[in-house]
Formats: sequence, C-alpha cells, structure tokens
Amino acid sequence: MEARPWPAFLARGPWPLARPSMHNALSLDYWDTLFDGSTLPERRERRLAALRRMLRNLDCDLPDEEFHALCRAAAAEADRWWREEHRGYTADERIRWMLRQLDVTRPVECEHVAAAVRAVDETLLELPPSMLEGAKDTVTTLAQRFPLAILSDTGFASSAAQDALLAREGLHEVFATRIYSMDIGHAKPRREIFEACARGLGRAPETIIHIGDNERTDVRGALDAGFRAIRLDIVRDGGPSAAELVARSFDELREYLLEQ
Repeated sequence: MEARPWPAFLARGPWPLARPSMHNALSLDYWDTLFDGSTLPERRERRLAALRRMLRNLDCDLPDEEFHALCRAAAAEADRWWREEHRGYTADERIRWMLRQLDVTRPVECEHVAAAVRAVDETLLELPPSMLEGAKDTVTTLAQRFPLAILSDTGFASSAAQDALLAREGLHEVFATRIYSMDIGHAKPRREIFEACARGLGRAPETIIHIGDNERTDVRGALDAGFRAIRLDIVRDGGPSAAELVARSFDELREYLLEQ
C-alpha cells in the first residue's frame, strides 16, 4: 500500500540536528502506555449497532450469525494489516472492506458509510478509555524537561478522536507533534512513522527516546529507526527486551528519564 501524502510540516527533507548540549526529546506510544487500550463491551456493541444500521440502509442486512462473522473477519483483516503489512488504515477502509465481502461498492461520499465512520469516533468519546494511573502526572512532569511527541498506531478510531481525548485531559498542547499511523499510512515498526516523528520534533533520531509497551512495534521499530527505546510494562509483562530500560512503573520511568 502506498503511503498517504505527507502533511506539509513533515515534508521529506533533512531535519535540524539537535546540538549535543541539548536535552533528548521523548516520543510516547498511546494505547497501554498512556491510555487503557482494552475495548469496553458497551462501546463495541454500539459500534456493531452502527454497522448494522449501515447495512440495513444499504439494503444488505444479514442474519445475526452472518453479520457477526463478517465483523470478526473485518477485525481479523485489520489486525493482519497492522501485524503483517505494518499498515496504517482508517475506519472508512475497514468498513469498505466489509462491504466488498458482500459485493457492495459505495461512492466516496456515501452518507451511510460516513455515518458508520462517525459512530466509531463518537463511541470512543462518549465511552472513553481511562488514562493509566500515573500517566498524566508523568507526562506533565516530563514536559517541563523534554520536548514530547505522541507516536501511535491508530486502531478503529481516528487520530482526531485520540487528539480529542488528549485535549479532555489538558494534554493536547503538551505534545509538540502527534504522529498517528492512519495519517502516515504506515504503522510501527515501519521506519516511516518514526521518521515522521523525528521531522515533527525537528530532531535527529538518535536524540529521541521512544517509550511504549510493545516490543515488536515500539522497541524494535524505534531501534531500527535510530531512536533509543524504553519499554513500559505497566499493563503487561512483555518478556525479554532490547530496550535500554524496562520500566514497571511511572515512578521508575520518571526517575530514569530525569537523570538523563
């Protein structure tokens, strides 16, 4: 899959190199690093209801068993895009994949597809995930010392919805740049999304420490792109790591970084 057009502020080209005397910058993963990444059952049910309404409005309703099988297949395909193709995708793309399985093609401006896409974001904002305990205090403390970036793979919901959650917590403006896979067209561990983060921060990769919970995407991706890496094992134990630190609490993470 070709990458989406790069935003103007991330246009390809050399980025300014940080002076050796400057502090490092930090990039932070989003799900299971700052926010709880688990799916709330009510949120899932409301999204399924929106998808069912879309199908009914398109005159292609399905029996319950077939509908749920199609939704499971779409989730598995999206997981394959992320896990195998390292692809950043949108809710629109995932929903249109579902429709193609039914031999349904809709125009770009289809109001019924658009309503289902909106429902994905609306349910995230109406039934929001919680921030991990200690995450907000850690971000505000680190922001006093380091330039910060969000570097996140998006799932079903959009980058705009994830930004809205940050804004609700008073953290949107704390981050100098926010890089999401759906906007870049590539997911971690692809180099492109890390390169976009370096451009957004205006830093050389080796001056950025990436912090995340996933060994494959966060740690390996960061190291392959020339970043440093810290794994944050708060939600789960990730096993052995190539990261320079595996932090098991926000206190441990803050203490380590403030010594940098």
